[in-house]
Amino acid sequence: MTSHRYTMQPDFLEHAGRRLFHLLLRPVGEARGSVLFLHAFAEEMHMSRRNVAATARALATAGCNVMLLDLSGCGDGAGDFVDADWNTWREDARGALAALRALDAVPVALWGMRLGALLATDTAVNEADIARLLLWQPVLNGEQQIDQFLRLKSVAGAMGPGAGFDRKHLWGQLRDGHALEVAGYELSARMAQEIARVRLADLLPPCPVHWLEVSAGGELARPGGNVRGRWSEQGVRVSTGVVPGPAFWRNHDAPLNDALCAATLEALL
Repeated sequence: MTSHRYTMQPDFLEHAGRRLFHLLLRPVGEARGSVLFLHAFAEEMHMSRRNVAATARALATAGCNVMLLDLSGCGDGAGDFVDADWNTWREDARGALAALRALDAVPVALWGMRLGALLATDTAVNEADIARLLLWQPVLNGEQQIDQFLRLKSVAGAMGPGAGFDRKHLWGQLRDGHALEVAGYELSARMAQEIARVRLADLLPPCPVHWLEVSAGGELARPGGNVRGRWSEQGVRVSTGVVPGPAFWRNHDAPLNDALCAATLEALL
């Protein structure tokens, strides 16, 4: 697909024996930078697609290469969800970064949404040339993300016997090595336990960080503020912004958040 300002091409890249699907947007003319997007977890990925796609188009129109990557086992990514894990996704990100670097000799930024923001930060820590890191509503604690996901299993069985969120039982199954079916996804014990060990506060990105949240309150929530404080004390250059709007990653029918798109362009350009 082509507009008068950018081209958009679905394709696959080969990395570590996997075919990684991505959608690549490239400006017509010289690129001023490249951006790799890492998506949210499970259904949050699908619910946020409209806002992500609109922002990617705006970035491409402004002169950026933008790669929207489907991680292994997600969307049109290679393999099954149950076979993916955190280390696989980190390798996927590394392969996509290598492909972006090969396009143009321009600065490369990482942009992550929710759990993808946690993955983007983890990736940036181990990549020396990331110019900027943009976080949309980052997950602060991988274990809390898995807990939130497991609650969907309880909601699905709410009318059956033993209804309710039995965290201890579900985590016991995962720690015993059993996969769990949750909302149509097969969550492996390996994936759950690897994600649960990741904490945003423990990662110290070497590049400038732009942290954007959507909230009616107009302020960064206290847990996020605590992470920002710890980062600043450790020398991380971090700026934050809050825009109004609904939590579109939880609602297929949420409107486009133009303020978030505008703040993203201001942060990355």
